[in-house]
Amino acid sequence: MKSLGVSAILVAALSLTGCVPNADPYPEIPRFAKSGGQTQAELDAKLSSLEGLNFTEAAGSKPNVKGNTGFGFRFEMDPAYRITDPVALVDFLVESAWSVRDGYMPNTTVAIRFTGDPLDQIDLVTVGEDAGWVPPGAQTKFGVDESGHTSLNVWLTNTQARDSEKGGPVNRERLGKWPGDAPDVPENLVVPR
Repeated sequence: MKSLGVSAILVAALSLTGCVPNADPYPEIPRFAKSGGQTQAELDAKLSSLEGLNFTEAAGSKPNVKGNTGFGFRFEMDPAYRITDPVALVDFLVESAWSVRDGYMPNTTVAIRFTGDPLDQIDLVTVGEDAGWVPPGAQTKFGVDESGHTSLNVWLTNTQARDSEKGGPVNRERLGKWPGDAPDVPENLVVPR
């Protein structure tokens, strides 16, 4: 009983001096919306319906030490399939990330990492530019490497000086209020070769 009293006094003293860790260091970051958009489980079901694509990552992040949150996709394509409309795929993924309500709102980027057939030459930065998510020349183009890897970062930040150059404010305006509407999976997006 004596140790319980000492513990209570210690916690009270630490609280007064500000040494108790804040349970919620970033209360300004929207999270866990009660309605709208879709749940992570609903997104996972949609992604698993895309025959020929294997998603190894599709999730948002908790805030890092700077309060940055993002959403990441990592997936591979079965060589027996091909993507018919890469722009529609990027649109679907970015809008899907913005629509997930049971986590933190992404406030930095939606990162897309893809491995496909190198012969298809799907350069995600070029696709992001074609889709209007990336200002031309805003990201270094690495193209598609010999293994078919390519990647894209769609910026969502709108509070820093260089955010306009990266497209952040325009992308946030395009996406609208978080969580956004859950997009439908585009028809015939992935088809057998």
